[in-house]
Amino acid sequence: MPTYLLTLAYDGTHYHGWQRQAGHPTIQEHVERALAAIDCPGVHVEGAGRTDAGVHAVGQAAHVVLPRPFQPERLQLALNANLPPDIAVQAVRNAPDGFHARFFARGKRYVYRVCVSPVRPALGRSHYHWVRRPVDLAAMRVAAQCLPGRHDFASFATNPGYARKRGTVRTLHHVHVVRRHYGFDFAVQGDGFLYNMVRTLVGSLLEVGVGNRPAEWLGAVLRARRRSAAAATAPAAGLYLVRVLYHQDLSPAGVMPGAAAPEGEHDE
Repeated sequence: MPTYLLTLAYDGTHYHGWQRQAGHPTIQEHVERALAAIDCPGVHVEGAGRTDAGVHAVGQAAHVVLPRPFQPERLQLALNANLPPDIAVQAVRNAPDGFHARFFARGKRYVYRVCVSPVRPALGRSHYHWVRRPVDLAAMRVAAQCLPGRHDFASFATNPGYARKRGTVRTLHHVHVVRRHYGFDFAVQGDGFLYNMVRTLVGSLLEVGVGNRPAEWLGAVLRARRRSAAAATAPAAGLYLVRVLYHQDLSPAGVMPGAAAPEGEHDE
């Protein structure tokens, strides 16, 4: 049975996240319904990660194993014809047998958008985190210099049980604070992320940005390795999953083609 890699975009405002939940609308549920509508009932869609309620995506990845073959372009058109307008399949790609969207991912890229204004935004309130106080981007950039590299990010994980079971050491490859006309973006790419890690990093960086903490405080929080040392978790509305990273040939993460696959991480 053929395997396909789907790239999805969605506005998470009206959904309780990616993962199917009884009694609540989710992205996974709607994609599986769309598959059932094209004569593929009972197909499970496996995402590369489980975005939370209110979190958006422009490059979520998921794989499906279908009972019959489709041309990728036709599968994309058919799914989009049966999805609600705030969910879209951006691309469909043939994947090798055994491909897994989560276990084969070698990294993810997120962006968190912050609107800085003394007046609350009338439009797009579900797509930005609003901060009314002026923000010192230079101080935030200095504070963020401690984040790239391989570290124990336990201070920024909001689910202690998850963290203990799967470990809290991750590698961040790129960390940027980018000025925008509406405020700024916090952009980060790494090999994996703990539950609510990006949002807690943003909440802590904002403590520096609004002048509540000095820039060196963030490094002390990182070294503390306890959640109570960091600031409050920023709201879900500003977070976007931008891209899930794979090898070009969709081979397992960290493995050369033809080699055995490692046990995959379950980062979210």
